Amino acid sequence: MVTVDTNSLIGEVSFQNFLLFIFVVIISIILGNIAGMVIVKILKTKTKPVFYKAVSKLVTYAIYLVGFYFAFQKILNFNIPAFLAALGILGITLLLTMLPILQNIFAGVVLSLERPFRENEIIEVDGNVCLVKDIMLRKTVLRSLDGKLIIVPNMNFLTGKIINYSRGEFIRVELKIDIKNDASYQKAIDSIYKILHEDPNILPHVPKKDLSLIQKFFVMPKNLAVLEPKIFIKGIDKSRIVLQIWFWIWDILRQESIVSNFYETLMQEFKNNKINFG
Repeated sequence: MVTVDTNSLIGEVSFQNFLLFIFVVIISIILGNIAGMVIVKILKTKTKPVFYKAVSKLVTYAIYLVGFYFAFQKILNFNIPAFLAALGILGITLLLTMLPILQNIFAGVVLSLERPFRENEIIEVDGNVCLVKDIMLRKTVLRSLDGKLIIVPNMNFLTGKIINYSRGEFIRVELKIDIKNDASYQKAIDSIYKILHEDPNILPHVPKKDLSLIQKFFVMPKNLAVLEPKIFIKGIDKSRIVLQIWFWIWDILRQESIVSNFYETLMQEFKNNKINFG
């Protein structure tokens, strides 16, 4: 008669130890999440988001690490091959399922080291301009301009293109306008220049107090003339002249309102001066 040792049903790991292993892992995750939420609640009103979120993540992952270390080292004795062999196909399936998670965790570590963007900065991903709300180990939470919350796996940031509007260079806006090819075309161009120079949101003709604030976040060229609005003639025929307009702004979130204001002012200016669009 064959007897079965119910205390050693999973390879060299006893059934009791296996259950204890699962219990410790689950408890570690629960305790880590609770500790992270408690720290956020305590520090949220006392410190900046960058600080309390970093401390919360550090404590959470530290509890994970201690719990997992105890589970593998003390309970399984690092007998991982026996554990996976006992689980069989389920173990292989779980391992394959975890690969994307591990890739995103690795990407999160890379992002934390390289810091291509930070929380509360404005970035563009896959054509969407968003505010960075929260950077986690596995994923990043973004808020789009229309208020939608977008959760992006961190691996996407390593393989995709990211534009950070909160650092470095200014944003160039390009517009095309058709005007009549008649004696008033130079007057039309002068009117466009006048509007661009008088708009306080268009560089470099901004109030000095705003310019000093902008200099803290952007790299200002030594010669501000390079930021002067520019008008190019892109095409011409008997009836119209096609103009290409360039101007620079610093606030990507207000780009649409700045462009709209420019068009509204331009229509009124053309109407007052009896200038016709092409």
